[in-house]
Amino acid sequence: RGSRDGALSESGLRADEPVREDESLPSYYLPKKQLPTMVAVAKDAAKNEIASFSAKASKLKHEGDVFFVQKRVGEALVSYEKALRLSLSGSEEKAALHANRAACYLAQNKLSLAVSEATAALENAPTWKPALMRRAKALEQIGHNEKAAADYERAFRIDGNEETRRKMITAKTNAAKEKEKSKKELRGLGPGSGLTGGANRRPVDRRAALLAQQQAAQQQRQLEQRNAPTLTLAVTFDGSLKNFTVPLASVTYLQILAAAKSAFTEKLGDNEHIALKFLDPEGTLVTVTSRSDLRYALAASQSLAARTAAASGAPQAAPDSLVPVRLEVVVVDRTPSETPDQITPANVGSPDSSPSDGDPPAEDVIEIDEWLLTFAALFRKHLGVAGETSGPLDLRVVGLEKCCEALEEAVGTDEAKGLLKSAADKFQEAAAAAVFNWGNVHVCASRKLVDTSEPAEISGAGGEQNAPSEAALKTAATRHMARIDLEFESAVARYVQALAIKPDFYEASIAWGQQAFERGKVTHVASKEPFDASLALETDKMFALSLEKFAESLGMIPTEEAVSTSETGDQDNAQASVPEEGLSLKSQILVLWGNVLFERSQVKHHRDPSIDGAWRLDCVDAVKKFTDAGCVTGDIVRALMNHTSGVWAEEKDAAAAAAGGK
Repeated sequence: RGSRDGALSESGLRADEPVREDESLPSYYLPKKQLPTMVAVAKDAAKNEIASFSAKASKLKHEGDVFFVQKRVGEALVSYEKALRLSLSGSEEKAALHANRAACYLAQNKLSLAVSEATAALENAPTWKPALMRRAKALEQIGHNEKAAADYERAFRIDGNEETRRKMITAKTNAAKEKEKSKKELRGLGPGSGLTGGANRRPVDRRAALLAQQQAAQQQRQLEQRNAPTLTLAVTFDGSLKNFTVPLASVTYLQILAAAKSAFTEKLGDNEHIALKFLDPEGTLVTVTSRSDLRYALAASQSLAARTAAASGAPQAAPDSLVPVRLEVVVVDRTPSETPDQITPANVGSPDSSPSDGDPPAEDVIEIDEWLLTFAALFRKHLGVAGETSGPLDLRVVGLEKCCEALEEAVGTDEAKGLLKSAADKFQEAAAAAVFNWGNVHVCASRKLVDTSEPAEISGAGGEQNAPSEAALKTAATRHMARIDLEFESAVARYVQALAIKPDFYEASIAWGQQAFERGKVTHVASKEPFDASLALETDKMFALSLEKFAESLGMIPTEEAVSTSETGDQDNAQASVPEEGLSLKSQILVLWGNVLFERSQVKHHRDPSIDGAWRLDCVDAVKKFTDAGCVTGDIVRALMNHTSGVWAEEKDAAAAAAGGK
């Protein structure tokens, strides 16, 4: 990881620092006169950061513009809001973003919000014509023609546009008519005028135009809902299949449940309760209780269709097409209640609320590390009075030079030394994780090749299928071996890079071992018929590499994770049913290690089935790893009963072997 001083000197913050007489002393402990370029460097860094923010804001603005053109107004509002957070106060950039949000609210017929956004734009740039025009339009539709005319006149004086002049005259005419009507209402007309005669007159409804516009917008929304995309549900019960179509954007779980029950009225009793289930990609029946589950069911149906097409050689469906969602009706004692869909808040996308109403717009959750918060407080302390204000600091108000000087002083304190070390560790871990995840992309690509090679009759069958079948491995080895090798090598290259960045990044070592194991299984199947000695040798190398990486991983894990479930001191409880996610990290590695030994014993048995072959030793070692990991005895027994040798096919023999026999 390097020394603390080295990490600081490599950060780039002191690239222009003069050569020091005492190289062993960190730069931030030197007198201020020995750092003549620090303020200039900090200023450049601050300017670069501001430029970076501006570039990000510009990208988000462009994203919002695209959404707006596509009439995805809600998403455009969110993009503009994110861009606003990165733009400087008093800039035309900020004015343009507020003006664009005003255009969005105009499109949604939320006129008051449009006026507010346009006003905010003009506070940043008083002569920003788009903001004037949009505020005038909103005011005009509300019925404030006099104010609208004033905005149109300001806009006309900016460039003298003839269209703007025409709108200004129209607004002034309407404002004059409005005043005249108001006067007539006050004094009455002709005989019978006054309080008595005027009382029988209908008052002028200044919001009539607004009401008409709102009704038109409501009709437009209803039209869009009628033209919205639909989803076909293929529902089966008791050998019967019924297809029906539902609106994709608005259908609820309860509506689907009612439709399914109605479709099979002749087979279901009035008081019978039902549940809707679907097969996930692993072949497990999952109960639908929410729209989120329905999206998962759609993804599972799409995956099954892709695997079936790949196995049969049929053309793949178009990327934007939706295959029918396969659901099964199951009679239950009690109908499952609806699970609230937590993915999207109820108000988001609602025609009656903006993303600023109620809950904030959905966005990534940002976790701020403790060292950063502590350093921020330290920085504010060195700012003096300017840092005592609540809320975010505005660099334009505080002054860039003052901020740079305060930053220089804060970095030079003893308190900052430990914080900067924490920052270096965090950035090191983040860099390693980024490269590690890059490698995982190649892993996913490789696994996809195997998954889509699964025969349709297997991939569509019920029951659990946690690992690819031998048929899938054989097909993948025949059709995609070169691609699988390429993805494996690319993933390993990233894992090596991650470990170079952070030598104790055990996640990369574990993943490396698992990928070697999976590749070894593919090469073994490829080597069987006809027997290929070179592929058999490659299989042995992959299994050996996998074991080596799991052994290395055990030496990297933190001390608090280096205790297996069987070492907790309560062996009786260790034999209870423990879910895999409940195992300690050491136990999980031991399970993976045992899996490799167990599979290698089956490979060796295939090559040499003699009763005293080398395969038996691997199987004994595998059982020991499973036991050390704290695995449930029953699970070990079932694994032995399924061993391809058939030696432990009887439960009593498998139980004896699991207990330490042979």
